[in-house]
Amino acid sequence: MLPMHRVRRVVEVVGVPGRRARRLGLVALLGAAACSASGSSSGPGEPEPGDGVVVDPGPEPVPGGPIEVTLTGLAPGWVVTTSRLTDGRAPSDTTQVSDGSPLALTGAANDVFVATITDGHGALVATQSMRQPCTVATSRQLHVPGEFRTIQAAIDAARAGDTVAVAAGRYTESVVMRPGVCLVGSGAQTTVLDAGGEPRSLIDLTDAPGSMVAGFTLRGVTMPDGCADTDPLTCSGDWYAAGIYLAGTRWSDPTQFAPPLIIGNTFEDNDIGVLLWWRGVAVIRNNVFVGNRSGFVANHFQSRTLIANNVFHGNTELAIGNQAAYLDIVENVIAGSQLGVRFQYIQTGFIRCNRFFENGADANEPRFEIGVDGNTSGDPGFVDPDAGDFHLAMTSPAVDAGCTGGVEPDGSPHDLGAFGGPLAAWAER
Repeated sequence: MLPMHRVRRVVEVVGVPGRRARRLGLVALLGAAACSASGSSSGPGEPEPGDGVVVDPGPEPVPGGPIEVTLTGLAPGWVVTTSRLTDGRAPSDTTQVSDGSPLALTGAANDVFVATITDGHGALVATQSMRQPCTVATSRQLHVPGEFRTIQAAIDAARAGDTVAVAAGRYTESVVMRPGVCLVGSGAQTTVLDAGGEPRSLIDLTDAPGSMVAGFTLRGVTMPDGCADTDPLTCSGDWYAAGIYLAGTRWSDPTQFAPPLIIGNTFEDNDIGVLLWWRGVAVIRNNVFVGNRSGFVANHFQSRTLIANNVFHGNTELAIGNQAAYLDIVENVIAGSQLGVRFQYIQTGFIRCNRFFENGADANEPRFEIGVDGNTSGDPGFVDPDAGDFHLAMTSPAVDAGCTGGVEPDGSPHDLGAFGGPLAAWAER
């Protein structure tokens, strides 16, 4: 199989037809309100509070020393949530409400952390992934198709910290992301990247540390020819295609190569929804994986990654596949798969506070126990999964069942699934 940056690019923008019966209950998670926020991430002088988040990464860190970034331009009431991944410790979330003064985020030398900033109404303002910002509340917006005919053209013109804002429609491109760029659709219900049954990845994050992909449905990716087995862990990762693909062959240290954020998307009807290969770390939060053959796959992957507050539903063979990764699998709902979590080698990570339901088997090995560390089995209490509505009913046992220590915008413990956790307000409830 050719490297993904060599796959031909095709673009088609058409009106989105009426919703299919299985269209998901996700709204415009990161719609125009977030993308049109005023302010600049690079203007001269000290910004007024609320004008736009500015990230000061400070001096280059001393090898082995702490990492510190300072956020300025915060408005009172904005919420800053920091999620950390550190070897030997369970993942944790810290939530702080800004009073408008600068806020310093400090991590140990081996910390991998991601901060997200939302306003008082839950709209996304910015993300800070290690030393590389992805600032949505910025004057630098590149609009598709209004200003650029294709998504790739806008990405190629973007600088780190810019937002490529994609209007509602159906797009058939395969795009290659760049470092620090925010790629934001108008919402997973209305902004679709469709491979049309072709064996090609839709978004390649291989050369895009510190980037973000949010607010899309990605569908229709099939298996390329060449691998002797459809098992997603049999061949090396470059034999496969996925809705989002990340090869870490050029990444050496995740504390310097900031993990991209894959947030608020829907992956449906793909051979593989998200595939991480080798050492490219990512953070996967608040997504819905439905009707894929395999939802998330860590293929020949030997790093630590966070998979939190997602829904995996009806992925026919496999929800989460772990070849040799330290996957922290936290606060997800995993239902309706032949196999919920597959382990191939001894690497595991933290598996806590997930809800399993109607899988052929929840896991192929006893790396975790139902009833221990908050992992439970039973109906998650979706509003209407047959119609694609994966919100939790008010009586759901997955409400307030989180365990990372963080809180949602209303001050309650995290709900499980795609509409829970520190970014719960990104979705309409």
